[in-house]
Amino acid sequence: MKKLIYLLLALPLFLVSCSDDDKVPEFDVKIVFGEGATVENNVISVTQGQPFTIESITPVNANVEDIAFGSVTYQLDYGVGITTALQPYRMSFDTNSIPVGRHLFQIRFPVFAVDYSVMQALITYELVVLPAEETPETPPTGGTEIVTPAIS
Repeated sequence: MKKLIYLLLALPLFLVSCSDDDKVPEFDVKIVFGEGATVENNVISVTQGQPFTIESITPVNANVEDIAFGSVTYQLDYGVGITTALQPYRMSFDTNSIPVGRHLFQIRFPVFAVDYSVMQALITYELVVLPAEETPETPPTGGTEIVTPAIS
């Protein structure tokens, strides 16, 4: 009898855990780059000594009504990440300390959507830092890009 009572008490826990935790919403991310950066084919180019700025990160084209991002972490070459929790998640980087060449630039953030489990989004770019001698006569004006993040 005791076992039957324990089984009946544990049954709701098993039913709750059977929900579909693997479903994820469909959405894209709009990233607005500031002056000094050129973005093309998943490659960001910036001249050493020029500031590299991300003006905003926002969800777009979502198949859910309510979707929001948590704190956004910017990471260069798997180093220490810089995190901002304030919307629109603006961040400016000093490129004087970044060596000339190719680097891995990642943007990570949690995604919260009504009726979905919390998930992590990852956007990856190749960051190319050009030598100061290759500065164009007119600096790039930045731009806007819409990307689909990897979800885990």
